[in-house]
Amino acid sequence: MKMIYSLLLMGIVSGAGLRLVKAWWILGVMVYFILDLCMSMPLYEGVKLVKGAMMLDTMSVGLMLLSLFILMLMYLASTQVINLMNHLSLYSGFMILLLVILLVSFIMGNYMYFYFFFEASLIPTLYLVTGWGYQPERLQAGVYFVMYTLFLSLPLLVGLLWFEGAGLSLLMWDSVVVGHTVGVAGMLGALAGFIMVLAFLVKLPMFLVHLWLPSAHVEAPVSGSMILAAVLLKLGGFGLMRMGLKFSGVLVKTSCLFVGLSLVGMVFVGLVCCRLNDLKALVAYSSVAHMGAVICGVFTGFVFGLSGSLFMMISHGLSSSGLFCFVNTLYERTGSRSLFMNKGVISLIPLFSLMFFLLCCSNVSAPPSINLMSEIMLIISINKFEVFNVGLLATGLFLGAVFTFYMFSYSSHGKWFGSSYNYVGGVYVEFHTLTMHLIPINLVILSNEVFWLG
Repeated sequence: MKMIYSLLLMGIVSGAGLRLVKAWWILGVMVYFILDLCMSMPLYEGVKLVKGAMMLDTMSVGLMLLSLFILMLMYLASTQVINLMNHLSLYSGFMILLLVILLVSFIMGNYMYFYFFFEASLIPTLYLVTGWGYQPERLQAGVYFVMYTLFLSLPLLVGLLWFEGAGLSLLMWDSVVVGHTVGVAGMLGALAGFIMVLAFLVKLPMFLVHLWLPSAHVEAPVSGSMILAAVLLKLGGFGLMRMGLKFSGVLVKTSCLFVGLSLVGMVFVGLVCCRLNDLKALVAYSSVAHMGAVICGVFTGFVFGLSGSLFMMISHGLSSSGLFCFVNTLYERTGSRSLFMNKGVISLIPLFSLMFFLLCCSNVSAPPSINLMSEIMLIISINKFEVFNVGLLATGLFLGAVFTFYMFSYSSHGKWFGSSYNYVGGVYVEFHTLTMHLIPINLVILSNEVFWLG
């Protein structure tokens, strides 16, 4: 635990030394209060800190620390916006607002309040995508993002209002479990389970409702891609786990459907990634495959599956954010995200290629990354849920390794183009940002007890 705090403080000090942010003192105050709250909480005994409409537990602490850490790295990666002074104050304001909304949503103990902040995170994210994106198509991507996530979350609001009208408390920690203590049977129970999770499955996203994610990632600036992949997708997984506290009796009625669909989606997305030539779209589609494994772990209902899902969310948040940083460094030099225009990186800047290789290794769960532990736990839980699902899971994980190293080999090797001479002379901030992604991915496994659920 102390190691995680040290990494956070190291990121603050390094970013402040590089003078990339005007509001570092605000982040410093927030980090102080969050860490002070976490230090006073007996996490290892599984005790929740509950006060009024707020609730803090292992999931909350892990994702809050991830949000703080990623926001610091977002500032470090946004050198183009900072150097050009492209509405920097407004840019920083939206990022701080998004961080505050995320931190508050992770500690909400009431489902209605959580829904409000869950939807409020759309506003600053939409402004970041449409205001600082690279292409005119960013407006269409913003429309896809809002339409998918907002309209498909309205059934959740209707379901919460219906349960509250029926006299059921919307507090997350009380002992009433819908479907067990409160009977909801038959088709009504299955429909209620589908309604309660639809908003979070779109946010993750699940296969078949994922089309907004590649377009949003491709058109977003590097900070928008990082926060989308690292934290906002994890907000959907966090919502699924929170729904399991009270609505496990109705979620179990649809678990087979979502586990099967997610496993099939992993295979299809892996096949799609093997033929993509857009680096950013390839990293975005890989997020869909990894989040499919998270959905499977949550819906199995086992403690191993839930803990593995939390590990996967944290590890994927760090690795995918680092991959987006690397793709952005290539894009800023060549003006293209195509694999055909970004070749021979290992010949021009070998250190970048080494960091890219380490990020790819963590993305395919090579040791000693925390991704390895998460995949082992998810494999065990899915095997216990249904042994015949392991074949689909193994195929999806194998295709993930195939397209990840396809991306690495195609971009690192080969003959470079004339525009690739812009690679020469890497910037210290870029090396620092990639290093700050790699350190926690490979060291958190040494002190992982803080993220165990039980």
